[in-house]
Amino acid sequence: MIEFEVVKEFPTTLRERIWEVVKDVNSMPNYWKGIRELHINKVSENVFEGEVRFAFPSTSRVRIEVLDRAVVLHFLSGILKGTNRIEVRDSTIVSTWKVEMPLYMKPFEGRNKEHFSQGTEHALERIIEAVKLPSVS
Repeated sequence: MIEFEVVKEFPTTLRERIWEVVKDVNSMPNYWKGIRELHINKVSENVFEGEVRFAFPSTSRVRIEVLDRAVVLHFLSGILKGTNRIEVRDSTIVSTWKVEMPLYMKPFEGRNKEHFSQGTEHALERIIEAVKLPSVS
């Protein structure tokens, strides 16, 4: 099992803008570079299902829930099974991972955890930096 949490701080004045980015699930590939493509359909209010194609050559079925100040990716089948919860708090954005990989990937679990953790740090930093930039009209 790969489990870790990444926390990034931001000025409280950016909270609403950061939440706008996080809850826009279709924009995830812009910030999460480990997601090459995201093909999802809205199945009910604040719930999306479909497939995620990762930067490494593999896919997973995914269900995405947009909750109050959190987005939860449920990886249902494929190379990943488990969750990534992205939560926007008063002055932090937190990503909590709990995922499993298939048995044949177990020898690479340590390396993958480090890779996912670094990718998560960069994604959260990109989200924060994106809302700091002035809007271009």
